[in-house]
Amino acid sequence: MARVLLGAAALAAVVLLPFAAAAQIADTGQQNPEVLRTNGQISMWADTVVDFVRGPLDYADPSLGLASFGSPTDVLGDAGSPFSLGDGGSITLGFPESIVDGPGVDFVVFENAFAFGGEVFAELAFVEVSSDGATFVRMPAISRIDRTIGAFEGIASTETYNLAGNYVGGTAFDLDDLADHPLVVAGDVDLQAIAYVRVVDVIGDCTNGSSFDALGNAVCDPYPTASASGGFDLTGVAVMNPPGPVSADRASFGSLKARYGDR
Repeated sequence: MARVLLGAAALAAVVLLPFAAAAQIADTGQQNPEVLRTNGQISMWADTVVDFVRGPLDYADPSLGLASFGSPTDVLGDAGSPFSLGDGGSITLGFPESIVDGPGVDFVVFENAFAFGGEVFAELAFVEVSSDGATFVRMPAISRIDRTIGAFEGIASTETYNLAGNYVGGTAFDLDDLADHPLVVAGDVDLQAIAYVRVVDVIGDCTNGSSFDALGNAVCDPYPTASASGGFDLTGVAVMNPPGPVSADRASFGSLKARYGDR
């Protein structure tokens, strides 16, 4: 059954810290693998909406209102219906068991991207993970896009790393990219017990530097997309490796839950 929860995790904020892996990744031209929803290696899907915040249709003109397409619970399981975040919007999802840092890629974020003039119409998003719902770290995103992207333009999948939405299929992530992050080294985030994934829309207006990658470079994606379905359109988050046990933090979170409606 789809679940919608709201509690202490909803108040948590991501901690952005520079670390060595980001610069190393930028130099290698590394790419995320593409994974299809039908991949037999998928072991589970997100089953809980912890929190979400709708972003505006156009952050530069708040009077237009917020994105409104879809319901947050549409992204749970393998159903694949889109939920639009709007400019800078976000959604935090939970899982029936923990995501672990295993061999190869660990989880996949799906968007309803489509082929577009030999490229991909890619509305991008940052991806963050947490083991306790209180401390989130962001996958070290790298943008290699060196131009403004108009509302009806595409990008090549090779132009980004650790930014969701760059494939027609799902963008796969490897938790090992966070192994030397200071908060992982300090034990604040346990890569063998990830309980939450947060997806944050990239505001692609790189002319004004609205969103930045791990090296401080502006990230560009199609802008403006001022419609009800504007921003990143999440359609699900899947786990690739066999899951680990439910963490104590996830188990205790149930005592804090409160149901709430779409907003």
